[in-house]
Amino acid sequence: MTGAASTEDLLRELAPRVLGAVARRYGDFAGAEDAVQEALLAAATSWPGQGRPANPLGWLIRVAARRLTDAHRSDDARRRRELPAASWSLPTAGPQPGEEDTGQDDTFIVMLMCCHPSLAPGSAIPLTLRAVGGLTTRQIAAAFLVPEPTMAQRISRAKATVAASGEPFRLPPPGQRADRLRCVLHVLYLLYNEGYASSSGPDLARTDLSGEAIRPARKWPACWR
Repeated sequence: MTGAASTEDLLRELAPRVLGAVARRYGDFAGAEDAVQEALLAAATSWPGQGRPANPLGWLIRVAARRLTDAHRSDDARRRRELPAASWSLPTAGPQPGEEDTGQDDTFIVMLMCCHPSLAPGSAIPLTLRAVGGLTTRQIAAAFLVPEPTMAQRISRAKATVAASGEPFRLPPPGQRADRLRCVLHVLYLLYNEGYASSSGPDLARTDLSGEAIRPARKWPACWR
């Protein structure tokens, strides 16, 4: 396995955990998703040349937290210019400089949040594939047989809908999981299918994606009930 390939695989594996950690601490799913994408891009650019950090997960969480903090500060400044009476302030629960991750894996919560009941399956499933599966917008568009710009808009609207719902970042009660689990299972099927017969790239099959589709069923058996 090449260095670039191993970095890509590691980032794909860690991405949902980073998203879960940042969204849980800041309570801003949409902002966290954008910040995590920027952190992943920074890692993909810097790690191959500078070397992988000793704690990749903690590095990604800290970078994403900084990006989200910067975005909040920028938004705060804009609001103060436009609305002098605004009293919006940053959350205080975010990671502090040098803070290490706790090892908690919030991937399943992220999946259930992406499959929010206010979203139609045609929006929830692409959002989950993007946020958790790490598929590109082009790959998702190909799976749904729609143009890439159309899928990009659909994912953006879905993310905004989840953010506007105000739902806290936690595992929903068992009685509220059934409908969401149908979407989650559909996501896992599409993710496995992309790994079994890749729609892009040099490899006909991608075992990393297939493994990511199989992992939740083994890792979180109690959550499926």
